[in-house]
Amino acid sequence: MVTKRIQFYSVISLLAIFTAPTTSATNRVPRFETTRMKSTGGAGVASLLLDEATYLNPATIAYYKNSSLYFQKSGLEATQTNSNSTQEFDSMSIIASDAKGLTGGSLSYNTIDYRGQNIKRFSSAFGRPIGEKSSFGVNLSYSKEKVYNESGELVEQDFKQTTFGVAHAISESVTMGVVVYDPFKDKENDTLAVSGMQYVYKGFVSLMFDIGADYNRNLSDTLVWRAATQLKLFNDFFLRFGTFDDKGKMEKGNGAGIGWIQPKLVIELAIQNLDVLEDQSMNQEAEEIKETSFSLSYRF
Repeated sequence: MVTKRIQFYSVISLLAIFTAPTTSATNRVPRFETTRMKSTGGAGVASLLLDEATYLNPATIAYYKNSSLYFQKSGLEATQTNSNSTQEFDSMSIIASDAKGLTGGSLSYNTIDYRGQNIKRFSSAFGRPIGEKSSFGVNLSYSKEKVYNESGELVEQDFKQTTFGVAHAISESVTMGVVVYDPFKDKENDTLAVSGMQYVYKGFVSLMFDIGADYNRNLSDTLVWRAATQLKLFNDFFLRFGTFDDKGKMEKGNGAGIGWIQPKLVIELAIQNLDVLEDQSMNQEAEEIKETSFSLSYRF
């Protein structure tokens, strides 16, 4: 009798385990970055860049007087630390820029697939001089997402966001930049203000540093910093290294890459390692993401 009773309770316990509700982590989709940004760990708010203006600082497009067509393809290998399971994903970006007029502008399209989720992003950026050495820019984007919410349900949503940026060239060697992402709070917990500086030594070594936080939340809890170095080799090759730490998203990592820059053609290769840290409040599990990226830009 005792044996049967024990067996009965054992069966009940097993049923409770298998039928109990489970929660799965809903790691966010990695953010869009150009190949160059992946090599610098995302740093470069103060760098005067053309193709990256739609991601980093829309004001920097005003420093150019040419046009550009940009294509990028990236592959991601994501490994969940707890289960040690690995999956492969990919992303693609297209950017068309025209800075020949007084006001420069760009249009971009990005798409990424990640763990059953998908994001498509359409964006337009504009930059205009506001002084002899300063410029102002704005980025308007529309995103269509199929992502997991905090409850682990796959939902479809779309929203618009605005980004403002300012760039200032103190001298030929020192530039500064400030960017405010999503100030109108179109997406929850996506507000961020970042300031950056770049120093170029004799055209050979470039040092970049960005720091910021979400000013609508505790600054120390959302602090993000990025640092990078660029070395010029053989007049047309550039070697880059970068690292970053984002407390707000509980992510950190590093990147490296090389760029071959010609008057009309720019080819970039980069590798980025991203460590997603476990956080129960964000329903986020530990994960390692290795990403390789290739881009081609034609300028005219």
